[in-house]
Amino acid sequence: MPQGQVDMDVVVAKILSLIILTVCTVLFGLFPCRLMQYFAKIIISKKKMFDYMISTMKCFSGGIFLGTCFLHLIPETRIKVGEVMMQIRSDSSYPVAELLTMAGFFGVIFTEHAIRALYKKVRRLTNRQNDWNSNEILPTFGCGSNYRESQSEFDCHSINTGVQDETLKLEHASDVHEDNQDIIHDTLTMEIEPAPLQDMEVKRVVSEFSREGGDTSKGQIRSVLFITALSFHGVFEGMALGLQSLESNVWVLCFAITIHRGILAFGMGLQHMQNEERHSTIVFSISSFAVIAALGIIIGIAISTGAQLYTDVNVPNAILQSLATGTLFYIIFFDILYKEMTGNKDVKKISCTFVGFSVMAIVFAVTRQ
Repeated sequence: MPQGQVDMDVVVAKILSLIILTVCTVLFGLFPCRLMQYFAKIIISKKKMFDYMISTMKCFSGGIFLGTCFLHLIPETRIKVGEVMMQIRSDSSYPVAELLTMAGFFGVIFTEHAIRALYKKVRRLTNRQNDWNSNEILPTFGCGSNYRESQSEFDCHSINTGVQDETLKLEHASDVHEDNQDIIHDTLTMEIEPAPLQDMEVKRVVSEFSREGGDTSKGQIRSVLFITALSFHGVFEGMALGLQSLESNVWVLCFAITIHRGILAFGMGLQHMQNEERHSTIVFSISSFAVIAALGIIIGIAISTGAQLYTDVNVPNAILQSLATGTLFYIIFFDILYKEMTGNKDVKKISCTFVGFSVMAIVFAVTRQ
């Protein structure tokens, strides 16, 4: 493609991929609502079977991403970084593409841990504020004119002092209980959920949104911010698609990402239904989850189009491609494989990962002949 011209076929393919990915994610996420209407008893009674099924499907999507990264994204990243190195007339043999890829990998890890710490801090401050608000309306137990003048001051002082002491005891007990819950949760998180941020989005943020009331703008804004923050790597996931320069690669990435996001959305919707969340909460959560990847595709389209029109956009294009590849490595090894296979010696899950990798190997062999 000559410099200064935009390949409209690729742009149209990206826009269609955006629509397909968003629609499929929403449909997969809301599909459990229909299942619960007709097969509620079966789903509840066979919860372990459905959880195992979703786990094996996640392993399959991990194999698909594994093949996409090693057979497509890494070679393409090297090519883009190599073009940038030629533009700046550098003949260094240093593996810049691999360095940027690992920068994206570690950047996601540290950023998500910072978000988790911020989330726990906001939760703690919110709980304490609610405790203080509830303490402000404590009764004074009728101190006033019903008491004799000589006795009332002493009685009111004693009663209010007792109330304050009891309040302080309750606050201390609440803080101790909260700290113990944090310690217990952190222990379970380290042992059971090595990368719990996707689960935090499901189990905590949406539940908090449901408890605080979906009609309050404060609860909605807080939930939107945290769901966006906890799923920010979904932006890079979509960006990997939006940065593609060939139509065939766009459709291959669309296939891979749609499978992964669809499986995650189905698991989210099923868990919401099992937790008996409100329908509006489920729609809100699934829609937010779908829009995040769409935002990444839009950003990728804008940057890749600019790279075709202007030579000075090749640098951010190559950098973002590398960071997106590193983000997918995080999703593969931490958010899917490590979490799903920890403590398991299940050959079926490993086989599902291998099948997913083999599917992408065949797809790339067919599309690149």
